[in-house]
Formats: sequence, structure tokens, C-alpha cells
Amino acid sequence: MLLTFNITDATLSHGVILRRRENFPRHAFQIFPAIAATKRSFNAVCSLGTPPTDLIGKIKEKFNGKDDNPLAAAAAIQSAANIPSSLCIIDTLQRLGVDRYFQSEIDSILEETYRSWREKDSEIYSDVTTHAMAFRLLRVKGYEVSSEELAPYAEQERVDLQTIDVATVIELYRAAQERISEEESSLEKLLGWTTTFLKQQLLTNSIPDNKLHKQVEYYLKNYHGILDRMGVRRNLDLYDISHYRSLRAWFPNLCNEDFLSFARQDFNMCQAQHREELEQLQRWYSDCRLDTLKFGRNVLRVANFLTSAIIGDPELSEVRIVFAQHIILVTLIDDLFDHGGTKQESYKILELVKEWKEKSAAEYGCEEVEILFTAVYNTVNEVVERAHAAQGRSVKDFLIKLWVQILSIFKIELDTWSDETELSLDEYLSNSWVSIGCRICILMSMQFMGIKLTDEMLLSEECIDLCRHVSMVDRLLNDVQTFEKERKENTGNSVSLLLAANKDDSAFTEEEAITKAKEMAEWNRRQLMKIVYIKGNKFPRKCRDMFLKVCRIGCYLYASGDEFTSPQQMMEDMKSLVYEPVGE
Repeated sequence: MLLTFNITDATLSHGVILRRRENFPRHAFQIFPAIAATKRSFNAVCSLGTPPTDLIGKIKEKFNGKDDNPLAAAAAIQSAANIPSSLCIIDTLQRLGVDRYFQSEIDSILEETYRSWREKDSEIYSDVTTHAMAFRLLRVKGYEVSSEELAPYAEQERVDLQTIDVATVIELYRAAQERISEEESSLEKLLGWTTTFLKQQLLTNSIPDNKLHKQVEYYLKNYHGILDRMGVRRNLDLYDISHYRSLRAWFPNLCNEDFLSFARQDFNMCQAQHREELEQLQRWYSDCRLDTLKFGRNVLRVANFLTSAIIGDPELSEVRIVFAQHIILVTLIDDLFDHGGTKQESYKILELVKEWKEKSAAEYGCEEVEILFTAVYNTVNEVVERAHAAQGRSVKDFLIKLWVQILSIFKIELDTWSDETELSLDEYLSNSWVSIGCRICILMSMQFMGIKLTDEMLLSEECIDLCRHVSMVDRLLNDVQTFEKERKENTGNSVSLLLAANKDDSAFTEEEAITKAKEMAEWNRRQLMKIVYIKGNKFPRKCRDMFLKVCRIGCYLYASGDEFTSPQQMMEDMKSLVYEPVGE
């Protein structure tokens, strides 16, 4: 198989509960420039909806050896003889966010690499970097690769650190992060020493390359919380071909300005689309009168950022918008149930959704209930209509049931905490994994991924497990960060329930309860990865990937605080992802 790349154009496409305004500020984002002004200044860089076809054509010629700086020599060599360079180019394309233009070539190379892996080809096994990268790329793609193949590197003492550099240790670290089983002790050990080594390198300022130093910092900070497009933005800012010496010789066009310009323009083009989607969300928010509510969190920009950060494909605009709409609606109704209204008002929302009929203004009881219900009613009906066209069948009953389910859980939780009912941890988690909102947001938006979803798929054990595992990760990590606040409000969560379950053990501390909750989240994350990576499941891989992306949101939001309610790091990330184009 010749190692050639063909770039294809990707189309863009009445006991009153205290109100919560003090706890959940309606976020102000005045630090951001006006969208209209940003858009005017950006139009000089690229035109929304138009891929940089001149660059695509130019790079296409280079990948096929038709340029003054040809790739003919590399293209003439069988890929099996160039596995290190081939894997390196795949990694580079993925990290710069342009791999979608080369997907068929990437698939072919990984198939060839897997054959070489099974044959224990020296091209893979003789080089530590290649070995680690091959394991990671193959496992993520769904190939069966044993972690025991990396056992020789599990102990730091068995690795000659005089013959490898920091970039190689990074590859071992990234490979170790793909552990999907408790039994993969080799990866656990590998992750342990590579983490310690890289931290020591930072502590002693032993990485002279400033960009590589920053990359190590970024990976160590919150690896599983790196959102796809934020990772791309970071990699574009830190791009340096010198980190891949072997790649430089075979693919010189990847270190020239044309390729970097192509990747930057692609990012900026997607960024402009995300701002267009933000404008659509703002119009929808206003049309639904959600901006008139006097309680709750205004997470419109947060929702736009999170969906833009995990769903990069330009043609999936409708997926992002529907996902963001449901983040907003679920959050506002959650706030109503928590502290925004009365019990009767909360019950009324559930009753209305079960009936699924518009009422006269007087029948809603209060304006807040009217606004929230009509927002859900009109939005879901519009989604149902568009989903019918996308799926070729009606999914109305299924989508409405998603809303009935989550509101029913909200009611159970409200009754439990207001009545001070004692719960076991299992009882709590059996409901709270639904109330975190992952399931409804994913399954609503998934109707528009260009894949036909049957009832068999949506109601399968696989789908339930995917939903449960991603939701458990986000719920448990959320509980860790909101434990103190919720304890003051006398609303339990997994950490407080762990403490209650071990109250007779004086040695069981809050720190141990938090550690236990994090361990439970990590177990669910690995179970999720296992389902996503296995080939031959009911759900197509593109759909399964969505669950893993949402899992990263939980890791991102709750790594060291509650970024969803009180965004701090997110404010800076939002600027770089949505508002500030990558410099040319």
C-alpha cells in the first residue's frame, strides 16, 4: 500500500424553598467583545462555510508528490516500512484537528500497523516511541492490543532514560492513560513512573524547549479533561515539528507554513461557525423568554462553549445546538426544583410534560412555570419534527419520555431531601445518574449525527450502560466538588452518604470519602472506554464516541472546582475557543 494522502472537503455545515440567585450567579461575560464586531474583523481571515480550498488543493498536491517540495520519495515507500513516520503523521493530524480530511488514509495505515503489531514487526517493537504510539492509536481505534506488550516499560528501572527523551516519555504516559481494565497493572505502573518523571522534569526546569515544557504541563494538569477542540487550540499554539525528528525527513510539508496555515484556517473557520451557533442560541433563548426568569443559572455561553469544545465536525452544527439547548433547559428546571420555586411549581412542570399539551396562561399557575414548560414544549416539538426528517421515522414518544424520566427523578430527589429521607449510596446513585442530565442531552442531539438510530439501539443494554457510565463519572466528580455547599444546604450527595455509611469507623475521614468517590468515577470511566473501544457493538463508533466526549466534560468541569456554576478557567478557554482566532 502506497503512503499517499488525499484530502477531502468536509462540509460545514406552598412551602417556599429559598431561591438560589445568591449561589448561582447569572454569569456575566462582559469581558468578551461583541459578536458582531468580532465577526467583522474575522471575515478578512476566512469566509464562514467555505473551506480554504486553495490551501486544500495545494496541500493535496504535496501529499501526492506534485509540488516543488515533493513527497514522491516517501509515497513510493511501502507504509509497512514507514510505520514510525506514518503513526507520527496520524498523531500530528489528530492533534491539529484536521484528521477528518484524511480518515480513509488513516484507517488504511492503522490496519497495516495492526498487521505488523500482530507479527511483532521490528519497525514497531524496536522503538519505544513507535511502540507506545502504536498501542495508543490502535487501542483507541478499537483494535485488540494487549497492554502486556508494554510491560517492558512498566518499571522505570528497566528503561534506559539515557537513550530516550522527554517526547518519548510523553508517548509512554499517553499510552498508559488508555488503561481500560483493573487487571492492566503494567499500564498502572507505567502511568505511575512517567507521571512522576514528567513532574520532576517540570519541577527542576529540565525541559529547555519552552513549547514542550508547556505541553507537559498541559497533559499533567488534567489529561482526561482535555476537551477535543481545546486540545487542538493548544496544539496549534505549541506546534513544533522539531519534536518529531523522524517525521521531518519523510513529510517535510508538515513543517512548512502552508500546512500550519491550513490547520489554523480550518480552526478559525470552525470557530466562526461556533459564533454563528451562539447567535442562534441567543435568539432561541430570547424567543423562549428564558432571559426574563428571575432565578437560576444562565449557562447559555457555557453550553455553547462545551458543545463546541467536544463536537468539532463542522457538519454537526445541529447536534451542537440541540445539545446546548438541553443543557440550558435541564439546568434551569433543575434550579427550579432545587431552590427556584415551590414544590407545587416543580410538580406542575412534571404534570405538564406528562400531558404534553399547551394550556391557557391561567392554568400554568405562575409565569415561571409557563416560560419553562413552553420552552421545553416548543423546543422538543421542533426537535421532533427535524429528527423525523433525519431519522426517517417518528421519535416523538421516545424524546418526550426522556423528559418525563429526568423530571420524575428531579421530583424524587426533591421529596427525598425535603422530607429528610435517609438513603443508601446505591439508592442515591440509582437516581442521580439520570438527574445529572447526560443521557437526555446525548440522546436528543444524537438524532442529528447522520446515523439511523433504531429502537433496538436506543433501548439496548449497551445504550443504557453507556448512559449510566458517563453519567456516573460526571455525577461523582460533581459531588466531590459540591460536597461542602450541598452539606450546608442539607442536600446529600455521594460523599456525604459515604461518610454516613462509615460513621462507625472513626478512621474514615472526609478525604477518604472523596478519594473513594473519585475511584468510583475512575472505574466508570474505564468501563465506558471499554464499551466505546470494542468493535462490533450495536451503536456505531461515531455514536459511542459522543459518550466519551461528554465524559471529558465532567473531568474538565470538576477537576478542581465547579466550573459549570462558577466558571474561572472556562472563561479563558472560552475566549480562545470561541472568540480569539488562531494567529496566522
